[in-house]
Amino acid sequence: MNTLDLGTLHRLTTQAQKLQSVAAELQPFLELIKELDGKLIIPTDRLVRAGEAAEILGVSKSTIGAFVKAGLLKPYYVNSDQKKFWLSHVKALPRKKPWTLKE
Repeated sequence: MNTLDLGTLHRLTTQAQKLQSVAAELQPFLELIKELDGKLIIPTDRLVRAGEAAEILGVSKSTIGAFVKAGLLKPYYVNSDQKKFWLSHVKALPRKKPWTLKE
């Protein structure tokens, strides 16, 4: 039969108490996961540069500029001068040319 010294027993008891504390903190999250039942949505939106937006839509970068001017795309400025666009907004634009751009 194995025996434990008091120091080891105390250390194991302390670790078990910490684990119980962590499990108690995780309980609300576990309940939420059970409630969602696999319906978790992981956001995949990200900011893209004008060149990538143009590539996705099959247009030129100058056309992306025209979309901004026409109010079809809203730019977000990164580092105060670098224009980027939300990928979801780019993908929401029609891929063909029914755009009406005011030049």
